[in-house]
Amino acid sequence: MPVEPRHVAQYAEEGCTLVEGAFSPEWVERLLGAVERCRALLARGEVPPAVGSVGPRNPPSIHLTGEGGIQLRNCMAADRAFLDWLVESPAAALVGQLTGARSVRFWMDATFIKEASDAATATPWHNDVCTFPFTGEQQPSLWVALTDVDEGNAPLVTLAGSNRDPFRYHSPLSRQDVTLPGYRPWAELLARVAAPDADIRVWPARAGDALLIHPRTIHASLAQAPGRRDRRIAFTTRWLGSDVIWAPDALSVTVAGLSDHPAMRHGAPPPDDLFPVLWRAPA
Repeated sequence: MPVEPRHVAQYAEEGCTLVEGAFSPEWVERLLGAVERCRALLARGEVPPAVGSVGPRNPPSIHLTGEGGIQLRNCMAADRAFLDWLVESPAAALVGQLTGARSVRFWMDATFIKEASDAATATPWHNDVCTFPFTGEQQPSLWVALTDVDEGNAPLVTLAGSNRDPFRYHSPLSRQDVTLPGYRPWAELLARVAAPDADIRVWPARAGDALLIHPRTIHASLAQAPGRRDRRIAFTTRWLGSDVIWAPDALSVTVAGLSDHPAMRHGAPPPDDLFPVLWRAPA
């Protein structure tokens, strides 16, 4: 396992760290194949049949992101290669070691495909936790490069240290007719990254490298450089550590089959039958 103390320290301090060579070329090839199979089915208007179970989730879907690319969501149970990666690869251990969690559970997945659309391929600044129905520090996103991502191929960028913010931002994706304590205006997020002294980090990566991103870390992606003709594919998964509890509010995203599930109790950790533990810290 390529996790080192420097990765743990950087994740805690900056809210993001790059683990080089986290996944082998064989895993990259298998994940790329799964991405292409699911994309082809969804593009034809077909919902990929489940080949396994990952509990109540929104169904697989494909979206034109408006960012010069395509996003596939909730495809984990739709291809055996995804499920094999979930339980056989170092992914869960990597998440647990970097976050300090006692245990780790999988939550959801999204794949981002950017295909040479020049300036339109930039992903706007945001962070993830603003719409999450869970609370806790250990809700990271594991971002795996399935293609090489140099500085001209839409690399991820982060605002270092924003993981230590004690509040959430009111996302444009949430209801705008509701205000809640503990949320700050979205304009403040945008102002922070536009500030002259903003500590912006750029994260080039090679296929198989992985970034772990804290749920409060403000991040985006750069655009693909004009004239690029290659693809940029990143496979991302969200995880739940041992400090995470179910705590939806009026600004949280609704998850089909989960938000109204009787086993999901406010203020309690996710139940094992819906979110099996995939990794535990050594005793």
